[in-house]
Amino acid sequence: MTVNFIVDKELAGVKVEKAIKKKYPSIPMSVIFKMLRKGEIIVSFLPAQKGQVLRFGDTVSFEIEDRFLEHKKVEINKVYEDDNIVVIDKPYGIPSHPDSNNEYSVVSWIEDNYSKDELPQLCHRLDRNTAGLMIIAKNRQVLSEMLKYMSRRAIIKKYLCITKKADLPESGVLVHYLKKDSKKSKVYISDFPQDGYSEVVTAYKIVRQKDDLQLVDVEIKTGKTHQIRAQLAHVGLCILGDSKYGDWELNKKYKADMQALCAYYLKFEIGKKGILRYLDGQKIVKETVEFPVDIVGFSSINVYKERGLEI
Repeated sequence: MTVNFIVDKELAGVKVEKAIKKKYPSIPMSVIFKMLRKGEIIVSFLPAQKGQVLRFGDTVSFEIEDRFLEHKKVEINKVYEDDNIVVIDKPYGIPSHPDSNNEYSVVSWIEDNYSKDELPQLCHRLDRNTAGLMIIAKNRQVLSEMLKYMSRRAIIKKYLCITKKADLPESGVLVHYLKKDSKKSKVYISDFPQDGYSEVVTAYKIVRQKDDLQLVDVEIKTGKTHQIRAQLAHVGLCILGDSKYGDWELNKKYKADMQALCAYYLKFEIGKKGILRYLDGQKIVKETVEFPVDIVGFSSINVYKERGLEI
């Protein structure tokens, strides 16, 4: 559709990309910049340039797909909230950050639910098709402190997943090396150190198994892109429903098109200093893990009743 607007006093003196974002917040900045590069945004009859300052009375027009002007809101539940942080339960299928598809994201939810004076910020991310607990900082000071704790691995994060049955010890610690290919949106795992590879460490415990599936408890010791999915797949524990690193035949058998992976546990081991010291020793647990599959005994897990889980 065609978008047209006249620059008023509020937008006069504002750069064109910021003015469009302010007037149409659902349009991703990446899309706005792409339109500018291609000369598709017209200001007073001439193609606009990135950073061009608008004047009162300027006309702005551009063509854009309808999907970029509206998005369907998604309900996201708060698990914990205080003056400094919010912990949410991210649903499956929701990206953490806005993407080029303009789908509703966790950041969209934050913008809809909190003051725009100083929006809360994500402390970490989960993949689109991974569900579970995410920490949000309510101000920059808290964000800085939380990122410091995460870099020190002072916040324990555990995940539950359904995987392909593999001939492995009941529990162990996996140490490998990971390289990210941003162009392919994929990572690669090596058994040995190589240039461009970072060490990744993941602890796992096989909670129980049935037929060709296993319920696996995972604790990440490092936090790299797709770490759990790629590293488990490397040792044969392909996560059910994972289209990128998983087992195609297994996914087809169980009609799984979304990875059965959920972040269910957080524990703060941050010490008695700093503004978040009151969280030291605290646990936040998602009591029921719902996986996006219909399999008896695996679809819904009560973590407090599941033998083999240490909560």
